[in-house]
Amino acid sequence: MKTADFLKLLAAGEGEQVEFKLGAVSPATVAKVACAFLNCRGGRLILGVGDKGERIGVQNAERIASQLQTQLGSAITPSALWTVERLEAEGKDFVIVDVPEGMDKPYVTGGAIYYSRKGERVVPATRDEITRLIHKRSDASQRWERQFVAGASLNDLETSLITETAQMAVDAERWHGNPKDSMDFLNSLGLFENGGITNAALVLFGVRPTRWLPQARVRLLVLPEGKGGNRHSLDRIFEKNLLHMAKQIPEALAIYTGGVESSFSNKSWQRSERLLYPGTALREGVMNALIHRDYASSGTITISIQLNGLKISNPGGLPEGLRPSDLKRDHASVPRNPDIAHVCFLWKLIEKIGRGTQRIVEDCRKVKINPKWESSSLETALLFPVSTVAAKPVNFEALSDDQRQIINLLKSKGSLKALEIAKLLGGEVTGRTVRNYLLALVGGGWITKRGQGPSTTYAPLERE
Repeated sequence: MKTADFLKLLAAGEGEQVEFKLGAVSPATVAKVACAFLNCRGGRLILGVGDKGERIGVQNAERIASQLQTQLGSAITPSALWTVERLEAEGKDFVIVDVPEGMDKPYVTGGAIYYSRKGERVVPATRDEITRLIHKRSDASQRWERQFVAGASLNDLETSLITETAQMAVDAERWHGNPKDSMDFLNSLGLFENGGITNAALVLFGVRPTRWLPQARVRLLVLPEGKGGNRHSLDRIFEKNLLHMAKQIPEALAIYTGGVESSFSNKSWQRSERLLYPGTALREGVMNALIHRDYASSGTITISIQLNGLKISNPGGLPEGLRPSDLKRDHASVPRNPDIAHVCFLWKLIEKIGRGTQRIVEDCRKVKINPKWESSSLETALLFPVSTVAAKPVNFEALSDDQRQIINLLKSKGSLKALEIAKLLGGEVTGRTVRNYLLALVGGGWITKRGQGPSTTYAPLERE
């Protein structure tokens, strides 16, 4: 959380979704407050602040944050999302426990269901409140994530990936079972029940998830002539499970958006370079789409790279009450797919629910890009315009020596296969490096790709 947002939170005082605690607070007390937030609409517990907003701070904040991080997981059932953050402000340390609304109500700690705050106290739920929570639990079980996939079994999941995830949960003290017991671990996350594999389990760990869920595909388009053009220099489909795609897609984007704007100044002979897009922001944008998209929709995530920018489109509008403008500032976290988000959190693919959009803004600001979100009932899109300081395409001199040689070879030969190009370069560059060069040149609009598989050839493109 930014210091400015933190100070605004303190100035607003305590409320239904904010609670202050002063002095030494036991993990059991924190668990009660977190449990109440999970059972209601989420909230934040701030340690080091008095009931009237006195900013006293916390001694040994790092140790307390670490202690809460490891002990809350075993104190609350069922498993839930929450994050613990140490923040320095005005020369003092504070600890913030951020808890989004839980989707598997009721949550229990210490043998009791804590539901709401009465004045300054968190109190056990009444019978009527417990009844409402149980009804909500029933409704949550009907969400797309928890629906069973007919015909799918544990054999359709990557066991090694599940074991690796379970070990991460054990190491983070968010689960205390045997990492090799895949069934028990999946059951603890609500991904496997009564012998059935859920949609979320297949999205996360499936060997071939798109066999059952074709909407889980991600499409990457490179459109050198813009959206209205009739030529795609790349149309690639990603079909593996989410944990694999979380690595594959950023790697692909690094190839196609890894260009720089190079220039020399009158004051220095050293060339300065700026990234066209910040890789961290692109990664966050991709993860947001993978985690928060509406998987019940038949549409797929599409990433399109055009001359004027990059766009990540995913099916589904924003959660109720959230507007595109809210994404640029501190806002409540409302995970549409909490089961998927939970596993991504264990993998450290996300640091904090609801924080990713702010990181995108911060990273883009460094390269003078103003990201923009658009949302309708059918789609949410994130747009990265080309940086105002890097709006020109990379010039020929800014390419590497090997890339310039490849372009000259194609201009003289007309068209060549990747293997032929590697041989003409003299064998000093590996075939894999040549393919990476070719992909980058295709994405930059320098050359075009023709055909598929072994018959693929590359030809030059004229640039203004």
